[in-house]
Amino acid sequence: MPLYQYYYLNNRGKKSVGTIDAQSDRDAKLKLREQGILVTGLKIKNNLSKRQNFNSTTLLSFTVQLSQLVNAGVPLYESLIAIEEQSRGEVYHRIILSLCEHIHSGTPLSTAMAMYPDSFDRLYYGMIAAGEAVGALGPILEKLTLFLSSQMKLKKQLTTAMIYPTILGSFSLIIIALLLGFVIPSLEGIFADRQLNVFTNSVLVVSYLFRHYWWLYMPLIGGFLMWSVWKLRSKQGRVWVEKNSLKIPLLKTLVIQTAVARFCRTMGTLLQGGLNMIESLRISRGVMRNVVIEKEIQLAEGKIIEGHALSRELGRSSYIPQMVSRMLAVGEEAGTNVAMLNRIAEMYEQEIEKTLDQLMALAQPIILIVMGLVIGTVLLAILLPLTDVSSFAVG
Repeated sequence: MPLYQYYYLNNRGKKSVGTIDAQSDRDAKLKLREQGILVTGLKIKNNLSKRQNFNSTTLLSFTVQLSQLVNAGVPLYESLIAIEEQSRGEVYHRIILSLCEHIHSGTPLSTAMAMYPDSFDRLYYGMIAAGEAVGALGPILEKLTLFLSSQMKLKKQLTTAMIYPTILGSFSLIIIALLLGFVIPSLEGIFADRQLNVFTNSVLVVSYLFRHYWWLYMPLIGGFLMWSVWKLRSKQGRVWVEKNSLKIPLLKTLVIQTAVARFCRTMGTLLQGGLNMIESLRISRGVMRNVVIEKEIQLAEGKIIEGHALSRELGRSSYIPQMVSRMLAVGEEAGTNVAMLNRIAEMYEQEIEKTLDQLMALAQPIILIVMGLVIGTVLLAILLPLTDVSSFAVG
């Protein structure tokens, strides 16, 4: 049953809001009337909390189940009911309930899914709409399953690649904190009443500030980190990150490879699903996750509307590799655009693995060098006074 949000007047005559499960508007009003509630407004609540939406894993599972049932000849409504029965108790259960209700009332599946943009993006319900238009919902669901699987694999590769440097970097910070907070203070007595060089004094001062003024710098650091996260998550922050990520040599390669793989995989899936070239381009550029490269595709759209070839327009881009445009040109001449787009996506997904390996191979020594420099600086600051006879002179 769908969830309805109703507005009513409470005992004090003030406007209040509540929710209720019901089969329909009429059923909801009847239930509320039986409870003695004076309803002033009623509507289906489609906006759910973030945790109630599908994530990448649950969406893939839902798509696989729906694809299997539909391709087995089970009617769409019965397929959704079967999935709904299995998903009871899951956080996303209410979405499936709502889909069942909408389908039962005659609403197309794509239209019902479009009401939950946080669970079903434009690509997803666009593909479903194309499948409904040509009467090929089963094959479209299979293509969506393959697409979601490849996207999840790519996401896991990127996430896994960040685990090791994060752990190593965190360990390095812990070691540095232990040196400044415990090791150096335990050795300060050795240098009591002795004239020390500027280098050693500087390290001792840093250790003193680290131990005695944590109440000052910790809130400042915490506030700065919170502000940075908030800023980077904003639209302007994301644009800044996406633009500057193309200025760092090895990172630039990874960003371009990821964007091309996502674009070609999405484009191939949409074209194979029956969408036209322009609509496929508009949806595909939205998954590239880089505003600069997306702009290149947006500029190409206008030329393609005028009759230009996609390969020719992508070849003009300073970011998209020439290999992509050349392979697309071969596909256009042979009439195998979809197959060529999928081939390009596979090729660049493999290249992403190689680039990630290179990044990890570079990140490890950089972190170790930084940690070694810090530890070496502390040790040098301690050993220098011990090797300098004049440092034992009383100041």
